[in-house]
Amino acid sequence: MNHALPGIVVTGASGFVGRHFLEAVAGRFRLFCIARRSQFEAGIPRNPNQRWTQVDIAHRDALLEVSRCIESNGGADYVLHLAGYYDFTYNDNPEYTRTNVEGTRNVLELADTLGIRHFMYASSLAACRFPEDGDAITEDTPPDADFPYARSKREAETLIRAHDAPYARSIIRFAALYSDWCEYPPVYAFLKTWFSGAWNAHMLGGRGKSAVPYLHIRDLIALLLKIIDRTNALPACAVYNASPPDTTSHQQLYDAANMCYVGHTPRAWHIPRLLALPGVLLRKFVLGLFGREPFEQPWMIRYIDRVLRVDPSRTEDLLDWKSTPRYDLERRLLILVENMKSHPEIWRQRNEAALLHPASRPNLVLYNRLLRLRDELVERIYQDIRLAQIAEEQNDYRAMNRETLTSYVSLFYEVLITTIRTRDRATLRTYARILAYHRYHQRFHRSQVCEALATFSRQIRAALEQETDLALTTAQLHDNIDLSVQLACDEVEEVYEQLRERGADTASVTRSAELLSNSAEMQRLVDELHDICRDGWDHLDFMSAKL
Repeated sequence: MNHALPGIVVTGASGFVGRHFLEAVAGRFRLFCIARRSQFEAGIPRNPNQRWTQVDIAHRDALLEVSRCIESNGGADYVLHLAGYYDFTYNDNPEYTRTNVEGTRNVLELADTLGIRHFMYASSLAACRFPEDGDAITEDTPPDADFPYARSKREAETLIRAHDAPYARSIIRFAALYSDWCEYPPVYAFLKTWFSGAWNAHMLGGRGKSAVPYLHIRDLIALLLKIIDRTNALPACAVYNASPPDTTSHQQLYDAANMCYVGHTPRAWHIPRLLALPGVLLRKFVLGLFGREPFEQPWMIRYIDRVLRVDPSRTEDLLDWKSTPRYDLERRLLILVENMKSHPEIWRQRNEAALLHPASRPNLVLYNRLLRLRDELVERIYQDIRLAQIAEEQNDYRAMNRETLTSYVSLFYEVLITTIRTRDRATLRTYARILAYHRYHQRFHRSQVCEALATFSRQIRAALEQETDLALTTAQLHDNIDLSVQLACDEVEEVYEQLRERGADTASVTRSAELLSNSAEMQRLVDELHDICRDGWDHLDFMSAKL
Protein backbone atom coordinates (compact mmCIF):
# COMPACT_ATOMS: atom_id res chain seq x y z
CA MET A 1 0.00 0.00 0.00
CA ASN A 2 1.05 3.57 -0.63
CA HIS A 3 1.59 4.94 2.88
CA ALA A 4 1.70 8.48 1.53
CA LEU A 5 -2.07 8.27 1.04
CA PRO A 6 -4.46 8.94 3.93
CA GLY A 7 -6.14 5.83 5.33
CA ILE A 8 -9.88 5.39 5.66
CA VAL A 9 -11.88 2.53 7.15
CA VAL A 10 -15.16 1.90 5.32
CA THR A 11 -17.72 -0.35 7.00
CA GLY A 12 -20.53 -1.68 4.85
CA ALA A 13 -18.10 -1.49 1.94
CA SER A 14 -20.09 -3.98 -0.17
CA GLY A 15 -23.32 -1.98 0.08
CA PHE A 16 -24.76 0.58 -2.32
CA VAL A 17 -22.97 3.64 -0.92
CA GLY A 18 -19.81 1.69 -0.10
CA ARG A 19 -19.38 0.34 -3.62
CA HIS A 20 -19.81 3.75 -5.21
CA PHE A 21 -17.54 5.42 -2.67
CA LEU A 22 -14.73 2.91 -3.27
CA GLU A 23 -14.99 3.39 -7.01
CA ALA A 24 -14.94 7.18 -6.71
CA VAL A 25 -11.95 7.46 -4.36
CA ALA A 26 -9.70 4.71 -5.75
CA GLY A 27 -6.16 6.08 -5.79
CA ARG A 28 -6.91 8.83 -3.27
CA PHE A 29 -6.93 6.76 -0.06
CA ARG A 30 -5.62 3.60 1.50
CA LEU A 31 -8.92 1.78 1.80
CA PHE A 32 -9.63 -0.63 4.65
CA CYS A 33 -12.91 -2.24 3.68
CA ILE A 34 -15.12 -4.09 6.15
CA ALA A 35 -18.19 -6.00 4.99
CA ARG A 36 -20.13 -9.20 5.55
CA ARG A 37 -19.95 -9.96 1.84
CA SER A 38 -16.73 -10.86 0.12
CA GLN A 39 -15.10 -8.65 -2.47
CA PHE A 40 -15.98 -11.30 -5.06
CA GLU A 41 -19.67 -11.32 -4.10
CA ALA A 42 -19.82 -7.53 -4.18
CA GLY A 43 -18.22 -7.43 -7.62
CA ILE A 44 -15.57 -4.93 -6.51
CA PRO A 45 -12.22 -5.10 -8.34
CA ARG A 46 -8.91 -5.51 -6.54
CA ASN A 47 -6.94 -2.38 -5.73
CA PRO A 48 -3.31 -2.34 -4.53
CA ASN A 49 -4.24 0.30 -1.94
CA GLN A 50 -7.21 -1.65 -0.65
CA ARG A 51 -7.57 -4.29 2.06
CA TRP A 52 -10.81 -6.22 2.34
CA THR A 53 -11.89 -7.94 5.54
CA GLN A 54 -15.05 -9.98 5.68
CA VAL A 55 -16.37 -9.53 9.20
CA ASP A 56 -19.64 -8.81 10.99
CA ILE A 57 -19.38 -5.51 12.90
CA ALA A 58 -21.59 -6.97 15.63
CA HIS A 59 -18.76 -9.39 16.50
CA ARG A 60 -16.72 -7.06 18.69
CA ASP A 61 -13.60 -9.18 19.12
CA ALA A 62 -13.38 -10.07 15.43
CA LEU A 63 -13.81 -6.41 14.47
CA LEU A 64 -11.17 -5.16 16.89
CA GLU A 65 -8.69 -7.71 15.49
CA VAL A 66 -8.94 -5.83 12.20
CA SER A 67 -7.02 -2.98 13.84
CA ARG A 68 -3.81 -5.04 13.61
CA CYS A 69 -4.07 -5.25 9.84
CA ILE A 70 -4.86 -1.54 9.59
CA GLU A 71 -1.99 -0.47 11.84
CA SER A 72 0.45 -2.72 10.00
CA ASN A 73 -0.51 -0.98 6.77
CA GLY A 74 0.00 2.60 7.88
CA GLY A 75 -3.02 3.16 10.13
CA ALA A 76 -6.17 5.13 9.37
CA ASP A 77 -7.16 8.79 9.55
CA TYR A 78 -10.90 8.39 8.99
CA VAL A 79 -13.76 5.97 9.60
CA LEU A 80 -16.78 6.04 7.30
CA HIS A 81 -19.39 3.91 9.04
CA LEU A 82 -21.93 2.86 6.40
CA ALA A 83 -22.83 -0.61 7.69
CA GLY A 84 -26.40 -1.04 8.87
CA TYR A 85 -29.46 -3.23 8.64
CA TYR A 86 -32.85 -2.28 7.24
CA ASP A 87 -35.73 -3.73 5.32
CA PHE A 88 -39.07 -2.47 4.04
CA THR A 89 -41.36 -4.59 6.21
CA TYR A 90 -41.41 -2.22 9.23
CA ASN A 91 -41.32 -5.35 11.40
CA ASP A 92 -39.09 -5.32 14.44
CA ASN A 93 -35.96 -7.42 14.11
CA PRO A 94 -33.17 -8.11 16.63
CA GLU A 95 -30.74 -7.18 13.87
CA TYR A 96 -31.64 -3.51 14.29
CA THR A 97 -30.15 -3.53 17.77
CA ARG A 98 -27.38 -6.04 17.04
CA THR A 99 -26.01 -4.33 13.94
CA ASN A 100 -27.19 -0.72 14.02
CA VAL A 101 -26.65 -0.08 17.73
CA GLU A 102 -24.17 -2.60 19.10
CA GLY A 103 -22.31 -2.67 15.79
CA THR A 104 -21.92 1.11 15.94
CA ARG A 105 -20.60 0.85 19.48
CA ASN A 106 -18.00 -1.66 18.25
CA VAL A 107 -16.96 0.55 15.34
CA LEU A 108 -16.49 3.46 17.75
CA GLU A 109 -14.18 1.23 19.81
CA LEU A 110 -12.26 0.38 16.65
CA ALA A 111 -11.93 4.10 15.90
CA ASP A 112 -10.61 4.70 19.43
CA THR A 113 -8.00 1.96 18.95
CA LEU A 114 -6.82 3.41 15.64
CA GLY A 115 -6.48 7.01 16.82
CA ILE A 116 -8.34 8.48 13.84
CA ARG A 117 -9.10 12.13 13.06
CA HIS A 118 -12.73 11.91 11.96
CA PHE A 119 -15.63 9.48 12.45
CA MET A 120 -18.48 9.74 9.93
CA TYR A 121 -21.77 7.96 10.50
CA ALA A 122 -24.43 7.22 7.89
CA SER A 123 -27.81 8.01 9.43
CA SER A 124 -31.06 8.70 7.62
CA LEU A 125 -33.64 11.43 7.25
CA ALA A 126 -36.17 8.63 7.69
CA ALA A 127 -35.19 8.62 11.36
CA CYS A 128 -37.08 11.92 11.71
CA ARG A 129 -40.86 12.29 11.80
CA PHE A 130 -42.52 13.81 8.75
CA PRO A 131 -42.76 17.55 9.47
CA GLU A 132 -46.05 19.40 9.63
CA ASP A 133 -47.18 21.20 6.48
CA GLY A 134 -44.95 24.18 5.86
CA ASP A 135 -42.16 22.92 8.12
CA ALA A 136 -38.93 21.18 7.19
CA ILE A 137 -36.36 18.88 8.77
CA THR A 138 -33.21 20.77 9.72
CA GLU A 139 -29.92 19.64 11.18
CA ASP A 140 -31.38 20.35 14.63
CA THR A 141 -34.43 18.11 14.14
CA PRO A 142 -34.31 15.15 16.54
CA PRO A 143 -34.45 11.61 15.10
CA ASP A 144 -37.88 11.06 16.64
CA ALA A 145 -39.65 8.72 14.20
CA ASP A 146 -41.11 5.69 15.96
CA PHE A 147 -40.49 2.52 13.98
CA PRO A 148 -37.71 -0.08 14.45
CA TYR A 149 -35.21 1.24 11.93
CA ALA A 150 -35.64 4.84 13.07
CA ARG A 151 -35.28 3.89 16.73
CA SER A 152 -32.02 2.06 16.00
CA LYS A 153 -30.67 5.10 14.17
CA ARG A 154 -31.68 7.33 17.08
CA GLU A 155 -29.85 5.09 19.55
CA ALA A 156 -26.76 5.03 17.33
CA GLU A 157 -26.77 8.82 16.98
CA THR A 158 -27.05 9.11 20.77
CA LEU A 159 -24.03 6.82 21.20
CA ILE A 160 -21.96 8.92 18.83
CA ARG A 161 -22.90 12.23 20.44
CA ALA A 162 -22.14 10.92 23.93
CA HIS A 163 -18.87 9.25 22.92
CA ASP A 164 -15.94 11.00 24.55
CA ALA A 165 -13.31 11.03 21.83
CA PRO A 166 -10.57 13.36 20.59
CA TYR A 167 -11.68 13.00 16.97
CA ALA A 168 -14.44 14.80 15.07
CA ARG A 169 -17.79 13.05 14.77
CA SER A 170 -20.15 13.74 11.89
CA ILE A 171 -23.67 12.35 11.64
CA ILE A 172 -24.86 12.43 8.04
CA ARG A 173 -28.57 11.93 7.41
CA PHE A 174 -29.11 10.56 3.94
CA ALA A 175 -32.04 11.41 1.70
CA ALA A 176 -33.42 8.70 -0.60
CA LEU A 177 -30.35 7.67 -2.60
CA TYR A 178 -30.35 6.48 -6.20
CA SER A 179 -27.95 5.93 -9.08
CA ASP A 180 -28.19 5.94 -12.86
CA TRP A 181 -29.32 2.31 -12.47
CA CYS A 182 -31.94 3.33 -9.88
CA GLU A 183 -30.96 0.92 -7.04
CA TYR A 184 -33.51 2.54 -4.74
CA PRO A 185 -36.21 -0.09 -4.12
CA PRO A 186 -39.30 2.20 -3.95
CA VAL A 187 -38.49 3.94 -7.24
CA TYR A 188 -37.63 0.59 -8.83
CA ALA A 189 -41.00 -0.76 -7.70
CA PHE A 190 -42.78 2.30 -9.11
CA LEU A 191 -41.11 2.06 -12.51
CA LYS A 192 -41.60 -1.68 -12.71
CA THR A 193 -45.33 -1.23 -12.07
CA TRP A 194 -45.88 1.83 -14.26
CA PHE A 195 -44.16 0.24 -17.27
CA SER A 196 -45.73 -3.18 -16.82
CA GLY A 197 -49.05 -2.72 -18.56
CA ALA A 198 -50.68 -4.47 -15.59
CA TRP A 199 -54.10 -3.59 -14.17
CA ASN A 200 -52.51 -1.31 -11.56
CA ALA A 201 -49.98 0.34 -13.88
CA HIS A 202 -51.70 3.74 -13.73
CA MET A 203 -52.76 3.81 -10.09
CA LEU A 204 -51.38 6.30 -7.58
CA GLY A 205 -52.16 6.43 -3.88
CA GLY A 206 -54.15 9.45 -2.73
CA ARG A 207 -53.67 12.55 -4.85
CA GLY A 208 -50.14 11.54 -5.85
CA LYS A 209 -48.70 14.17 -3.50
CA SER A 210 -46.52 11.78 -1.46
CA ALA A 211 -43.02 13.25 -1.73
CA VAL A 212 -39.49 12.81 -0.40
CA PRO A 213 -36.12 14.30 -1.38
CA TYR A 214 -33.97 12.17 -3.69
CA LEU A 215 -30.20 12.49 -3.89
CA HIS A 216 -27.98 11.05 -6.61
CA ILE A 217 -25.12 8.91 -5.30
CA ARG A 218 -22.55 11.14 -6.98
CA ASP A 219 -23.79 14.15 -5.03
CA LEU A 220 -23.51 12.13 -1.82
CA ILE A 221 -19.93 11.13 -2.63
CA ALA A 222 -19.09 14.80 -3.25
CA LEU A 223 -20.56 15.69 0.16
CA LEU A 224 -18.61 12.95 1.94
CA LEU A 225 -15.38 14.15 0.38
CA LYS A 226 -16.16 17.71 1.48
CA ILE A 227 -16.62 16.49 5.05
CA ILE A 228 -13.30 14.63 4.90
CA ASP A 229 -11.42 17.54 3.35
CA ARG A 230 -12.74 20.02 5.94
CA THR A 231 -12.12 17.84 8.97
CA ASN A 232 -10.08 20.48 10.81
CA ALA A 233 -12.62 23.26 10.21
CA LEU A 234 -15.78 21.40 11.23
CA PRO A 235 -17.45 21.25 14.66
CA ALA A 236 -16.36 18.47 17.02
CA CYS A 237 -19.78 16.82 16.63
CA ALA A 238 -22.39 17.88 14.09
CA VAL A 239 -25.31 16.69 11.98
CA TYR A 240 -25.43 17.19 8.21
CA ASN A 241 -28.42 16.78 5.90
CA ALA A 242 -27.34 14.99 2.73
CA SER A 243 -30.35 16.17 0.78
CA PRO A 244 -31.53 18.64 -1.83
CA PRO A 245 -33.97 21.32 -0.64
CA ASP A 246 -36.66 20.06 -3.01
CA THR A 247 -38.88 16.99 -2.96
CA THR A 248 -40.29 14.95 -5.83
CA SER A 249 -43.84 13.63 -5.60
CA HIS A 250 -45.20 10.37 -6.93
CA GLN A 251 -47.23 12.30 -9.50
CA GLN A 252 -44.13 14.10 -10.73
CA LEU A 253 -42.24 10.82 -10.98
CA TYR A 254 -45.13 9.16 -12.79
CA ASP A 255 -45.39 11.95 -15.35
CA ALA A 256 -41.63 12.24 -15.97
CA ALA A 257 -41.09 8.47 -16.17
CA ASN A 258 -43.87 7.93 -18.69
CA MET A 259 -42.68 10.83 -20.85
CA CYS A 260 -39.25 9.15 -21.02
CA TYR A 261 -40.67 5.67 -21.60
CA VAL A 262 -43.65 6.12 -23.95
CA GLY A 263 -43.45 9.81 -24.92
CA HIS A 264 -46.69 10.86 -23.26
CA THR A 265 -48.32 10.86 -19.83
CA PRO A 266 -51.19 8.39 -19.41
CA ARG A 267 -53.87 9.54 -17.03
CA ALA A 268 -53.24 8.37 -13.46
CA TRP A 269 -56.04 6.90 -11.39
CA HIS A 270 -55.88 8.27 -7.85
CA ILE A 271 -56.92 5.81 -5.15
CA PRO A 272 -58.26 7.39 -1.94
CA ARG A 273 -56.48 6.42 1.24
CA LEU A 274 -59.58 4.61 2.58
CA LEU A 275 -59.56 2.31 -0.45
CA ALA A 276 -55.80 1.97 -0.67
CA LEU A 277 -55.43 0.05 2.59
CA PRO A 278 -57.94 -2.74 1.73
CA GLY A 279 -56.36 -2.97 -1.72
CA VAL A 280 -52.85 -3.40 -0.30
CA LEU A 281 -54.07 -5.98 2.22
CA LEU A 282 -55.93 -7.95 -0.45
CA ARG A 283 -52.95 -7.94 -2.80
CA LYS A 284 -50.65 -9.02 0.02
CA PHE A 285 -52.99 -11.90 0.85
CA VAL A 286 -53.38 -13.08 -2.77
CA LEU A 287 -49.67 -12.94 -3.57
CA GLY A 288 -48.93 -14.63 -0.26
CA LEU A 289 -50.90 -17.65 -1.46
CA PHE A 290 -48.27 -18.04 -4.20
CA GLY A 291 -45.35 -17.48 -1.85
CA ARG A 292 -44.69 -13.96 -3.10
CA GLU A 293 -44.37 -10.72 -1.16
CA PRO A 294 -45.48 -7.43 -2.76
CA PHE A 295 -43.33 -4.36 -2.26
CA GLU A 296 -46.34 -2.34 -1.09
CA GLN A 297 -46.91 -2.84 2.64
CA PRO A 298 -49.77 -1.68 4.90
CA TRP A 299 -47.49 0.69 6.84
CA MET A 300 -46.94 2.74 3.68
CA ILE A 301 -50.56 3.89 3.72
CA ARG A 302 -49.89 6.32 6.58
CA TYR A 303 -47.53 8.31 4.34
CA ILE A 304 -49.94 8.83 1.45
CA ASP A 305 -49.87 12.52 0.43
CA ARG A 306 -47.33 13.34 3.16
CA VAL A 307 -44.25 15.41 2.26
CA LEU A 308 -40.80 14.91 3.82
CA ARG A 309 -39.42 18.40 3.28
CA VAL A 310 -35.80 19.08 4.24
CA ASP A 311 -33.83 22.28 4.81
CA PRO A 312 -30.13 21.52 4.15
CA SER A 313 -29.02 25.18 4.20
CA ARG A 314 -26.69 24.83 7.18
CA THR A 315 -24.99 21.82 5.56
CA GLU A 316 -24.69 23.70 2.28
CA ASP A 317 -23.09 26.73 3.98
CA LEU A 318 -20.66 24.77 6.17
CA LEU A 319 -19.45 22.53 3.37
CA ASP A 320 -19.89 24.76 0.34
CA TRP A 321 -21.91 21.95 -1.21
CA LYS A 322 -25.19 21.76 -3.09
CA SER A 323 -26.97 19.03 -5.00
CA THR A 324 -26.38 19.16 -8.74
CA PRO A 325 -29.36 20.28 -10.88
CA ARG A 326 -28.69 17.72 -13.63
CA TYR A 327 -28.90 14.96 -11.00
CA ASP A 328 -32.43 15.95 -10.01
CA LEU A 329 -34.42 12.71 -10.25
CA GLU A 330 -37.09 14.06 -12.61
CA ARG A 331 -34.38 15.13 -15.04
CA ARG A 332 -32.19 12.06 -14.45
CA LEU A 333 -35.04 9.66 -15.20
CA LEU A 334 -34.07 9.95 -18.85
CA ILE A 335 -30.75 8.21 -18.03
CA LEU A 336 -32.41 5.65 -15.77
CA VAL A 337 -34.99 4.68 -18.39
CA GLU A 338 -32.33 4.51 -21.11
CA ASN A 339 -30.25 2.13 -18.98
CA MET A 340 -33.33 0.04 -18.29
CA LYS A 341 -34.13 -0.22 -21.99
CA SER A 342 -30.57 -0.81 -23.21
CA HIS A 343 -29.40 -3.18 -20.49
CA PRO A 344 -32.51 -4.84 -19.02
CA GLU A 345 -30.70 -7.77 -17.38
CA ILE A 346 -28.10 -5.59 -15.66
CA TRP A 347 -30.93 -3.27 -14.57
CA ARG A 348 -32.87 -6.15 -13.10
CA GLN A 349 -29.89 -7.71 -11.35
CA ARG A 350 -28.73 -4.49 -9.72
CA ASN A 351 -32.18 -3.56 -8.51
CA GLU A 352 -33.16 -6.99 -7.30
CA ALA A 353 -29.91 -7.10 -5.34
CA ALA A 354 -30.81 -3.78 -3.70
CA LEU A 355 -34.01 -5.37 -2.36
CA LEU A 356 -32.12 -8.04 -0.43
CA HIS A 357 -30.89 -7.24 3.07
CA PRO A 358 -30.38 -10.56 4.86
CA ALA A 359 -30.11 -10.34 8.63
CA SER A 360 -27.26 -12.84 8.56
CA ARG A 361 -25.11 -14.59 5.99
CA PRO A 362 -24.95 -18.36 6.55
CA ASN A 363 -21.60 -18.68 4.80
CA LEU A 364 -20.01 -16.13 7.15
CA VAL A 365 -21.55 -17.83 10.20
CA LEU A 366 -20.14 -21.16 9.01
CA TYR A 367 -16.74 -19.67 8.24
CA ASN A 368 -16.42 -18.16 11.72
CA ARG A 369 -17.34 -21.47 13.35
CA LEU A 370 -14.87 -23.44 11.21
CA LEU A 371 -12.19 -20.87 11.97
CA ARG A 372 -12.77 -21.50 15.67
CA LEU A 373 -12.59 -25.28 15.14
CA ARG A 374 -9.56 -25.06 12.90
CA ASP A 375 -6.86 -26.69 15.05
CA GLU A 376 -9.13 -29.46 16.27
CA LEU A 377 -10.34 -30.33 12.78
CA VAL A 378 -6.89 -30.21 11.18
CA GLU A 379 -5.75 -32.81 13.71
CA ARG A 380 -8.85 -34.98 13.18
CA ILE A 381 -8.43 -34.91 9.42
CA TYR A 382 -4.73 -35.72 9.68
CA GLN A 383 -5.47 -38.74 11.87
CA ASP A 384 -8.29 -39.92 9.60
CA ILE A 385 -6.05 -39.83 6.53
CA ARG A 386 -3.37 -41.80 8.41
CA LEU A 387 -5.89 -44.46 9.52
CA ALA A 388 -7.28 -44.84 6.01
CA GLN A 389 -3.78 -45.42 4.65
CA ILE A 390 -3.08 -48.11 7.25
CA ALA A 391 -6.39 -49.87 6.59
CA GLU A 392 -5.75 -50.00 2.84
CA GLU A 393 -2.02 -50.75 3.20
CA GLN A 394 -1.17 -47.80 1.01
CA ASN A 395 1.99 -46.04 2.00
CA ASP A 396 1.93 -42.91 -0.12
CA TYR A 397 0.59 -40.54 2.52
CA ARG A 398 2.31 -42.50 5.27
CA ALA A 399 5.63 -41.74 3.59
CA MET A 400 5.11 -38.09 4.45
CA ASN A 401 6.24 -37.00 7.87
CA ARG A 402 3.72 -35.46 10.25
CA GLU A 403 4.84 -31.91 9.59
CA THR A 404 4.46 -32.19 5.82
CA LEU A 405 1.07 -33.90 5.84
CA THR A 406 -0.26 -31.50 8.48
CA SER A 407 0.82 -28.55 6.35
CA TYR A 408 -1.09 -29.98 3.36
CA VAL A 409 -4.19 -30.54 5.49
CA SER A 410 -3.92 -27.02 6.92
CA LEU A 411 -3.61 -25.47 3.49
CA PHE A 412 -6.62 -27.25 2.00
CA TYR A 413 -8.62 -26.43 5.12
CA GLU A 414 -7.83 -22.76 4.58
CA VAL A 415 -8.69 -22.99 0.89
CA LEU A 416 -12.01 -24.61 1.78
CA ILE A 417 -13.11 -22.15 4.45
CA THR A 418 -11.98 -19.22 2.29
CA THR A 419 -14.21 -20.60 -0.45
CA ILE A 420 -17.08 -20.77 2.04
CA ARG A 421 -16.49 -17.22 3.21
CA THR A 422 -16.06 -15.56 -0.18
CA ARG A 423 -18.51 -17.73 -2.15
CA ASP A 424 -15.80 -17.83 -4.83
CA ARG A 425 -14.69 -21.34 -5.76
CA ALA A 426 -11.99 -20.26 -8.22
CA THR A 427 -9.20 -20.60 -5.65
CA LEU A 428 -10.48 -24.03 -4.65
CA ARG A 429 -10.42 -25.22 -8.24
CA THR A 430 -6.92 -23.81 -8.75
CA TYR A 431 -5.66 -25.63 -5.68
CA ALA A 432 -7.30 -28.91 -6.74
CA ARG A 433 -5.69 -28.77 -10.20
CA ILE A 434 -2.22 -28.04 -8.82
CA LEU A 435 -2.65 -30.79 -6.24
CA ALA A 436 -3.77 -33.29 -8.89
CA TYR A 437 -0.81 -32.48 -11.13
CA HIS A 438 1.69 -33.17 -8.39
CA ARG A 439 -0.05 -36.20 -6.94
CA TYR A 440 -0.20 -37.74 -10.42
CA HIS A 441 3.55 -37.37 -10.84
CA GLN A 442 4.10 -38.70 -7.33
CA ARG A 443 2.29 -41.88 -8.51
CA PHE A 444 -0.75 -41.47 -6.24
CA HIS A 445 -3.90 -43.09 -7.51
CA ARG A 446 -6.66 -40.55 -8.04
CA SER A 447 -8.94 -42.46 -5.66
CA GLN A 448 -6.39 -41.86 -2.89
CA VAL A 449 -6.41 -38.13 -3.53
CA CYS A 450 -10.20 -37.89 -3.68
CA GLU A 451 -10.60 -40.03 -0.57
CA ALA A 452 -8.25 -37.72 1.32
CA LEU A 453 -10.32 -34.72 0.20
CA ALA A 454 -13.56 -36.48 1.16
CA THR A 455 -12.14 -36.82 4.66
CA PHE A 456 -12.55 -33.05 5.05
CA SER A 457 -16.26 -33.24 4.35
CA ARG A 458 -16.82 -36.15 6.74
CA GLN A 459 -14.86 -34.72 9.63
CA ILE A 460 -16.25 -31.20 9.29
CA ARG A 461 -19.83 -32.44 9.12
CA ALA A 462 -19.24 -34.70 12.13
CA ALA A 463 -17.79 -31.83 14.15
CA LEU A 464 -20.64 -29.47 13.23
CA GLU A 465 -23.21 -32.00 14.38
CA GLN A 466 -21.85 -31.43 17.90
CA GLU A 467 -22.32 -27.66 17.54
CA THR A 468 -25.93 -27.53 18.71
CA ASP A 469 -26.14 -23.73 18.60
CA LEU A 470 -25.23 -23.50 14.91
CA ALA A 471 -28.45 -22.41 13.20
CA LEU A 472 -27.70 -23.66 9.68
CA THR A 473 -29.84 -25.88 7.50
CA THR A 474 -28.78 -29.19 6.00
CA ALA A 475 -29.02 -27.58 2.55
CA GLN A 476 -26.67 -24.76 3.58
CA LEU A 477 -24.10 -27.20 4.93
CA HIS A 478 -24.39 -29.36 1.82
CA ASP A 479 -23.92 -26.37 -0.48
CA ASN A 480 -20.97 -24.89 1.36
CA ILE A 481 -19.08 -28.03 2.39
CA ASP A 482 -20.09 -31.13 0.44
CA LEU A 483 -20.41 -29.49 -2.95
CA SER A 484 -17.15 -27.59 -2.52
CA VAL A 485 -15.26 -30.79 -1.72
CA GLN A 486 -17.01 -32.57 -4.58
CA LEU A 487 -15.93 -29.80 -6.95
CA ALA A 488 -12.32 -30.25 -5.81
CA CYS A 489 -12.57 -34.02 -6.45
CA ASP A 490 -14.01 -33.40 -9.91
CA GLU A 491 -11.07 -31.14 -10.75
CA VAL A 492 -8.63 -33.82 -9.55
CA GLU A 493 -10.26 -36.46 -11.76
CA GLU A 494 -10.28 -34.05 -14.71
CA VAL A 495 -6.54 -33.38 -14.42
CA TYR A 496 -5.74 -37.10 -14.02
CA GLU A 497 -7.64 -37.89 -17.21
CA GLN A 498 -5.93 -35.10 -19.15
CA LEU A 499 -2.49 -36.22 -18.03
CA ARG A 500 -3.23 -39.84 -18.84
CA GLU A 501 -4.51 -38.92 -22.31
CA ARG A 502 -1.31 -36.97 -22.97
CA GLY A 503 0.74 -39.99 -21.84
CA ALA A 504 2.67 -37.95 -19.29
CA ASP A 505 6.00 -39.50 -18.42
CA THR A 506 6.33 -39.17 -14.68
CA ALA A 507 10.02 -40.04 -14.65
CA SER A 508 10.94 -37.31 -17.12
CA VAL A 509 8.77 -34.65 -15.56
CA THR A 510 9.53 -34.95 -11.88
CA ARG A 511 10.90 -37.26 -9.21
CA SER A 512 8.18 -39.32 -7.57
CA ALA A 513 9.29 -38.00 -4.20
CA GLU A 514 8.95 -34.33 -5.24
CA LEU A 515 7.00 -32.43 -2.61
CA LEU A 516 4.06 -30.22 -3.47
CA SER A 517 5.62 -27.49 -1.35
CA ASN A 518 8.38 -27.03 -3.94
CA SER A 519 5.91 -25.65 -6.46
CA ALA A 520 6.14 -22.03 -7.58
CA GLU A 521 2.47 -22.31 -8.50
CA MET A 522 1.64 -23.27 -4.93
CA GLN A 523 3.67 -20.32 -3.68
CA ARG A 524 1.51 -18.04 -5.79
CA LEU A 525 -1.59 -19.74 -4.40
CA VAL A 526 -0.41 -19.17 -0.83
CA ASP A 527 0.36 -15.53 -1.66
CA GLU A 528 -3.15 -15.16 -3.08
CA LEU A 529 -4.65 -16.66 0.07
CA HIS A 530 -2.65 -14.20 2.16
CA ASP A 531 -4.18 -11.42 0.06
CA ILE A 532 -7.71 -12.76 0.52
CA CYS A 533 -7.41 -13.68 4.19
CA ARG A 534 -6.15 -10.46 5.69
CA ASP A 535 -7.35 -11.36 9.15
CA GLY A 536 -4.63 -13.95 9.45
CA TRP A 537 -3.92 -17.65 9.23
CA ASP A 538 -0.94 -18.94 11.15
CA HIS A 539 -0.54 -22.07 9.03
CA LEU A 540 -0.15 -20.00 5.88
CA ASP A 541 2.90 -18.35 7.40
CA PHE A 542 4.21 -21.84 8.16
CA MET A 543 3.61 -22.94 4.57
CA SER A 544 5.33 -19.83 3.19
CA ALA A 545 8.39 -20.67 5.25
CA LYS A 546 8.47 -24.18 3.76
CA LEU A 547 7.98 -23.17 0.16
